[in-house]
Amino acid sequence: MAIALICGRDNQQDKKGGVKIIDFSEVPSDILPLVVGRVASLIFSIQQWTEKSDRHPVALLCDEAHLYIPQNVNGSGAYDSSQRYFERIAKEGRKYGVGLVVISQRPSEVNKTILSQCNNFIALRLSNADDQNVIKRLLPDNLGGFTELLPVLDTGEALVVGDASLLPSRIRIAEPNNKPNSGTIDFWDEWKVCNKDNAVSRAVRSWRMQSLLERN
Repeated sequence: MAIALICGRDNQQDKKGGVKIIDFSEVPSDILPLVVGRVASLIFSIQQWTEKSDRHPVALLCDEAHLYIPQNVNGSGAYDSSQRYFERIAKEGRKYGVGLVVISQRPSEVNKTILSQCNNFIALRLSNADDQNVIKRLLPDNLGGFTELLPVLDTGEALVVGDASLLPSRIRIAEPNNKPNSGTIDFWDEWKVCNKDNAVSRAVRSWRMQSLLERN
């Protein structure tokens, strides 16, 4: 999981683009909310204390948001602080030029206060009834019927509703040039292959070193 920080190209010293990705995949889960929350708070504070004439809009894209801004925190201090930072960004970020994009496969597990502040929704296929109900509650009453399409959307299709779209739309998202290595393994074909080496020992060494090892 990661946070992407997007700002204008003119605001970058190298002029090579304004997308910066902060990878938190190696951060232990028990302190992940605290670390991510502090990063978000730092970005917000810098924007808040920048002169309005010098302020440049930024957007935070929070992948796997249910891991660090969940709905149920169970009294955890780390989660409490993370929610407090992100809730403030969701409520006040607009006037300081800080946008927030919440990305999650389980919207039912994401903080409802933060979701309620979102002006636009891009919903891909959702088969879980709880997740569908979350999207339905966030939509205006006259658009609630659109959620009936959520479980039948094809791969790459999405529903777009909000200020960014004049009308609620069903769209197909173009495939990226550099596809992420996140596709589902073809289990049936892989199970037929019997000549693969047992890689458990190499995996254990990689796990201990926290780095993938080269094959001999």
